[in-house]
Amino acid sequence: MPQTERSPENARTTDKSPLFDQQYLALSLILYLTTFSAACFAIFLGSFLSSQALGARFVGLIGSAGSAGAMIGNFFWGFLSDRLGHRRRLILVGGFLTAPCMLMWLAQGSWQRYVVLNFACSFLLVATVSLLSVLALDLISPAGRAQRYGTFRLWGSAGLLSASWGIGWLLKANPHRIFMFSAGAMFLAMLPTLFGTRESVRSRSPRFHFGHVLRNSRLLVFFLCTLLHGIWEPACFLFLAYSLRQQQAGEGIIGIILGLNGLVALVSLPLAGRLADKWGRPPMLVAMYLISSLRMLLYSVTSTPLAYVPLQILHFGTFGIAEAVGSVYISELADDRDRATALSCFDIFHALGALIGNVVGGIISSAYGFPIMYQAFGGLMVVSASIFAATQLKKTQAVNKS
Repeated sequence: MPQTERSPENARTTDKSPLFDQQYLALSLILYLTTFSAACFAIFLGSFLSSQALGARFVGLIGSAGSAGAMIGNFFWGFLSDRLGHRRRLILVGGFLTAPCMLMWLAQGSWQRYVVLNFACSFLLVATVSLLSVLALDLISPAGRAQRYGTFRLWGSAGLLSASWGIGWLLKANPHRIFMFSAGAMFLAMLPTLFGTRESVRSRSPRFHFGHVLRNSRLLVFFLCTLLHGIWEPACFLFLAYSLRQQQAGEGIIGIILGLNGLVALVSLPLAGRLADKWGRPPMLVAMYLISSLRMLLYSVTSTPLAYVPLQILHFGTFGIAEAVGSVYISELADDRDRATALSCFDIFHALGALIGNVVGGIISSAYGFPIMYQAFGGLMVVSASIFAATQLKKTQAVNKS
């Protein structure tokens, strides 16, 4: 339905598919390398911080700084991209600044220094990871968009899988190596960006994009639900890696467990896109919230590292649907002139939820343990499902009456 509501946009983008196909190899390689870089950083950061003898509360503060950096970065880079009409140039700026920022972690520091570095790295990563998705969505025609975008995102899952399953065994007694791997992959990603991509000409827009995006009631409700859903990220990466380390799991085992997310995503991204094209976006998004809640509740009753392995299949809902369906749902509801801003808002609200999850999760886990934290997070995701489903039901009733 959103596609028919936005038929002018369809006319503007139908001729962009050839440009996407011509650059598919370069875009896929960039996605693989940037995701590999970000995954090395995100997956093993909790293990690195645990090796620095930092408590869960300090780990939560450091994680919150990263979420704040991502949130502010999405606001800044998304607005700047729509205002200037450029994606590619900003991707290059962000990538060439991210690599040296990651190398700064190699020097020994206090938790305060780690707060600053995590903020800076997360702020800069947005320019590469998030704007690359916007660039791809700009170039994909509306016909079968969810499935095509989900298939493209497979390369990101491959990057996540390579980072988690391959790098963990190479860290051994030196977890600082994650920052060298992350910086090197990010630098390599800029080469195909520089020499293998181009984007269609976009006119500059002086409008206040955030105002237009947030006045769309359907988008606003989804963003609020995304805020509640965003707590899954620290729960499934930072706190999970930290708790596994406390259970004496090595980096290799941690990498396998968290890397299963990438393996599941390889299947779930195109599958979620195909199902969304067949059944619609809203039903899939409601399923996303419910599957994420189930994941949190099952985590709360799991006490041994290997028991987490079968639960990672639920990443299909937590991440696969969010990326393959949520991004397309937003891009179709937003005005073409505000697409980068709208997708940035998606990431902003997700980052805000992750920030809250880091702080609250650190406090709850320190006081009551990780099982109670996961149960509380699961309850919030049920609330998200209820809110989103209720608004979709009201919309359907209004359409039927009209």
